[in-house]
Amino acid sequence: MCSEIRKYVIMLNYKGEIIFCNKYFLNRFNYSEKEILNSKISEIAYNENDINDILNKYEEKIKNLKLRSKTNELIEINAYIMREKFNNNDIIVVMGREIYDNILSSENIFEELYKKYNNTIKKSCDNFDYNNIGIDLQKILNKIGQQIIDYTVADGLSIFIYDDKEERLKIALKLKDDIKYLKNMDFVPLKKSDIESKKYKKLLNKTYEKKDILNLLTFKYDEEMDDLAYSSVYKLELHNEFLGVIVLSFKKGNFPRYKNHEYMKCVCSKIAMEIKNIKLSEEILTETKKRKYTENELQNYLSVSVDLVATVGKDGYFKKISPNWTKVLGWTEKELLSMKVEEIIHPEDKKSFINRKKHEEINGRITYNIIRFRHKSGNYIHLEWNSIYNMDDEQYITTSRDITEKIKIEEENKRLEQAIEMEVIKNEFFSNISHEFRTPLNIIFGTMQVMESNIEKNNIDKDNLKKYIKYIKQNSFRLLRLANNLIDISKMDVGAYTLKSSNQNIIAIIEDITLSVADYIEGNNIDLVFDTDSEEIITYCDVDKIERIMLNLLSNAIKYTKEKGCISVTINSTKTDVIVHVKDDGIGIPKEKLDIIFDRFGQVNTTFNRECEGSGIGLSIVKNLVEMHGGNITVNSKEGCGTEFVFTIPININEKESYDNLDLDRKHKHVERCDIEFSDIYS
Repeated sequence: MCSEIRKYVIMLNYKGEIIFCNKYFLNRFNYSEKEILNSKISEIAYNENDINDILNKYEEKIKNLKLRSKTNELIEINAYIMREKFNNNDIIVVMGREIYDNILSSENIFEELYKKYNNTIKKSCDNFDYNNIGIDLQKILNKIGQQIIDYTVADGLSIFIYDDKEERLKIALKLKDDIKYLKNMDFVPLKKSDIESKKYKKLLNKTYEKKDILNLLTFKYDEEMDDLAYSSVYKLELHNEFLGVIVLSFKKGNFPRYKNHEYMKCVCSKIAMEIKNIKLSEEILTETKKRKYTENELQNYLSVSVDLVATVGKDGYFKKISPNWTKVLGWTEKELLSMKVEEIIHPEDKKSFINRKKHEEINGRITYNIIRFRHKSGNYIHLEWNSIYNMDDEQYITTSRDITEKIKIEEENKRLEQAIEMEVIKNEFFSNISHEFRTPLNIIFGTMQVMESNIEKNNIDKDNLKKYIKYIKQNSFRLLRLANNLIDISKMDVGAYTLKSSNQNIIAIIEDITLSVADYIEGNNIDLVFDTDSEEIITYCDVDKIERIMLNLLSNAIKYTKEKGCISVTINSTKTDVIVHVKDDGIGIPKEKLDIIFDRFGQVNTTFNRECEGSGIGLSIVKNLVEMHGGNITVNSKEGCGTEFVFTIPININEKESYDNLDLDRKHKHVERCDIEFSDIYS
């Protein structure tokens, strides 16, 4: 009996150390991976000269090697030896099989097969004519068939190979008398379902007499078969895969030998392996052709594509780039491939590029960035960068697009939009300001005309005169308030607005100014609540500016709070800040307007027929004053439910100055300030 033939594969480094061997080798030589890997092949070699010959000579060759198994059994293998590149290192590949007997082991049969097979794989990576490369199956089978005829003394031989797609046995070889017997036969129909049937299995691996041959449906010999006496049919099968059959013919007077059956079973196993190898090599060749065609097609696409395509290794270096990289960035291909990607990335973009997520976290995921790359001239090019990481290859596949011009156009459009917006805001502002000036002036002039008319008619009394003076005074305050705001905002723009700070009890400042507006609030039928968690907090601040912040916020609260509403002022503190809440239950602010509430001239309601007048710059001044103290201000509001302004003032003490008590005459100043700040509130 001939046991199944196994292929042994061993890989060696340049030192002769075994870095890989397949399971067939391990099983046959009784070694575990741990025992054999990294050991030198010379330790198991019978002849040390054979190993030196392998390591020192660089040409590909076929050689018989004798190796010792773990049980000290001497095993001879017929090996094909070649050198390859693996991870940029030279390795030696030894592929072979055990020599059981002289059947099919001679170099003249296998040399062409292995060389053709190896050359096919190697040349698949180069440019060559694929139509002129391939393994000459006919030539190989012819050599094998001649040896079989010599051994079996058959008068004719035919080899049929099964075609899975067409479901038929195709004749691959006819020798001697079978050329005559089967001259009109090219194939035999055979369905896959029939191959596994009991009926068909009974026909294989048997010898038939002539009378039985005539009854066979599988093979139909021609009429020129008077001298045919016997026919033997053997199955070609590998790992339960049906690959074809071999048919031997014997003329009258030539009897098949008894030992032919064992011989043919062994031979069929070996031939099946060779046919399978050839089929695989043809499949590889076909796939290589397809791959090469696809690569050429892709290369042509990349050459005309506006995109920049590249592969970047895990180490950050460019591995492969499309031609457009050199066109867009000005660097040569050689220069780009010799540098890390981050070397030509803008410093501001480099941090986010270097600190990207771990490779295993982004494996298979597409990431998107806009990154500025440095042109060889020194300018920066904006690239829309898309990449996906392949953990198996340890590299990024990237596509990029030059969007520098697009960004320039977008920036120009943005500047144009901003200019238009500023022009609109400016026009609205001047329209608003002119309205704010005209309204009190018209009231003043109208009141004066009424006074003059009544004086001419001698129809004026003390009460009317007081009322007219009140109108004139209130609208004069409105003009003064508007003028003060314009002057202050101009000073802030040029940095000429300064604080006059001193160490003060900020709780007392806020409490006094809040209580001083009680009369105005009561006149509008609104409740006022003041609450604090501290009675005294000394901090370095400008008293006038703190009062102005509070008056502006309270003025807004009064304007937008209906009768019977409530305004509350609450002070909380931390170790570092004083936190002031000014809350009302008025009409509230629409959600979409909250972002512009502190913008200069940004009013919630910009129509001139609104209920409450104002230039729209008060809250902008408040924000500036709070930030000049080192604090910040926010707003929380819901339309119809009221508004809450929250500002913080840091607690800082100037050690060089002493604590100053509040000016005793501030109450009179409060009245005057309230008259000015609340001048556009009519009770």
